[in-house]
Amino acid sequence: MSRATASDYAPTEPLGTRGALIARVEPDSAAARAGICAGMVVEAVDGAPLCDAIDWYWLSSEESIELAVGVKELKGTHNLTPPLTPLTRYQLTRTQGEGWGIEFASPVFDGVRTCKNACVFCFMGMLPKGMRPSLYLRDDDYRLSFLQGNFVTLTNLDAADVERIVRYQLSPLHVSLHAVRPAAREKLMGKNQARGLEVLQDLLAQGIEVHAQIVLVPGLNDGAELTATLSWIKQHPGIRSVGIVPYGYTRYAKLQGSYNNPKDAQRIIEQVAPYQQCAQTCETCVQLSDEFYLKAYPNNIPARLPQASDYNGFPQYQDGIGLLRVFIDDWCRLQASYQPRPEQLLGEEPHISLVTGAAFAPVIRDLLRRSPFANTTTVLAVENRFFGGNVDVAGLLTARDVIEQAADARGTLLLPAVMFNADGLTLDGYTLEQIRHALGSSLSVVSCTADGLLDALGSLRDENYLEGLTA
Repeated sequence: MSRATASDYAPTEPLGTRGALIARVEPDSAAARAGICAGMVVEAVDGAPLCDAIDWYWLSSEESIELAVGVKELKGTHNLTPPLTPLTRYQLTRTQGEGWGIEFASPVFDGVRTCKNACVFCFMGMLPKGMRPSLYLRDDDYRLSFLQGNFVTLTNLDAADVERIVRYQLSPLHVSLHAVRPAAREKLMGKNQARGLEVLQDLLAQGIEVHAQIVLVPGLNDGAELTATLSWIKQHPGIRSVGIVPYGYTRYAKLQGSYNNPKDAQRIIEQVAPYQQCAQTCETCVQLSDEFYLKAYPNNIPARLPQASDYNGFPQYQDGIGLLRVFIDDWCRLQASYQPRPEQLLGEEPHISLVTGAAFAPVIRDLLRRSPFANTTTVLAVENRFFGGNVDVAGLLTARDVIEQAADARGTLLLPAVMFNADGLTLDGYTLEQIRHALGSSLSVVSCTADGLLDALGSLRDENYLEGLTA
């Protein structure tokens, strides 16, 4: 008797509005033993329909479950034995402590909820035309807020959504707050703003905790508006952390200008200081993004950054808050134990050109200057001409800018892994091999962590940093 394999199932579209497409099944897992394969679509668990991974976690907590699985008839599937049917039920049983071995293609199965606001700072609204369609998706899905840490406005939630969040205890959520006074919120977010604050207060009252974000826009929610927002936050202890990030804009944005000079950035740092709490108090932790310190103190970053203990466990790390402190501390710790070879001290190893964004370049140059790699490494700060504006981070670099500005780079070129998505593509759709072909030079992709970079500088081994990107 033959059994369907993963290659037999590859539906190009979901079977309905509900259903979870299986991307991968672990070998020898409970799912594999039952005959579940990648490409199948799970429509229900014990008769209950699936809308998202939250449903899956909730419904699949027992040691034995029944899956209702749909399969679209594809080329080559009609000769399978037993024949496939539109809906098949599978009984799965696992041992204590064992997972099911199923990986879904997406954490939401009924489509991502999109944003209906008109936020003046929305980065998707500042993109040029002709990029990959996925880059223009304005997600505003509370489920991704809980599952992946995406920031959402809560403006598109109804009473049933709020009830589900409380019933499932989807906490903490990550919420875009920005301001609390109605006039400022409407200027920032549009006419739907009031619903977001209403839902937030309801969730906080019912015990849901929140990590909040404030995108600070000059003249709209700084100054007195920022003071009012921080004072309001202090009265709501369910808001566990607040990340304040400066408005970022491309050359395509209507609003040009942010906190781009030292005095403006220093003013924000001084205004926020009275609201920042010590980690030991367990109160709301108000944290400023690394960009403020980079702008305010361009020549003395390590001394001016908050200490690691001030970040209170780094709850806003994925929002770019605390990345520099972690990198610098890790670099200094690893440097102390690194024993360079004699040829490195003499500068006899192949030369390396390290590509990064303009924001990080001064920091890594200073660290390299006092390292064994000072004579063998050049930092290449690539200007982001593709997006323009004040975009200066490595994660938004494009292949076109690298190709144009690294044409004369020395030796092996190290590209930051954050330039590439999970499919190995840059924001402008290039693969590593296409960049290599255009430059005609040796390339490696390197992790953006301190240990990953130090390992790359010491060994020049590219296969360990981003699987599948190196040719």
